[in-house]
Amino acid sequence: MIHSYIETRAEKLLMEAGEFKVGVDVENCALFLEVKVKAVNLEDDVSGFLVFNGDVAHIGYNNTHSEHRHRFTIAHELGHYILHKKNTRVFIEKKQKADERIMFRNNSSSTGEYLMEREANSFAAALLMPKKLIEERIAKSNNGENPDELISDLARDFNVSPQAMRIRLTNLGIVDYDQLQYPD
Repeated sequence: MIHSYIETRAEKLLMEAGEFKVGVDVENCALFLEVKVKAVNLEDDVSGFLVFNGDVAHIGYNNTHSEHRHRFTIAHELGHYILHKKNTRVFIEKKQKADERIMFRNNSSSTGEYLMEREANSFAAALLMPKKLIEERIAKSNNGENPDELISDLARDFNVSPQAMRIRLTNLGIVDYDQLQYPD
């Protein structure tokens, strides 16, 4: 049930921001929400963060990471903004001043150890790879019999990493994880 809620919230943002399309411009989604986005210098194990300074939200993403990582990090932080901004537990990792709250995205968050991190990851996947658009693309695809080619084609079209698309298709039940082949 929580996943359908997350899917609905992501789709709603895409529709309202005029970004319900393949190759979502995630920074336009942030702009629509009046969330400021900026590339910043961060340690390699920190992908990004969400900062609230008063009522203004800022997302910073690691400028040394790949474009796919930038996009997923921004989408992940938007997930926290949409799903968790009223939950003060999200902002306990680091405090700056009384009116600043910070949530980092790092290696631990990508493992999905924590519920809010898994929810933000699910939101990011739904935002960047909307279920309906994936299903439409698959219906038109010639790669239905070869999951690895399908993943590669969809990842390119949606401007995400093959790993992100593989996880998304597996979570949607479109691809059976056991059928996937990995390079040696």
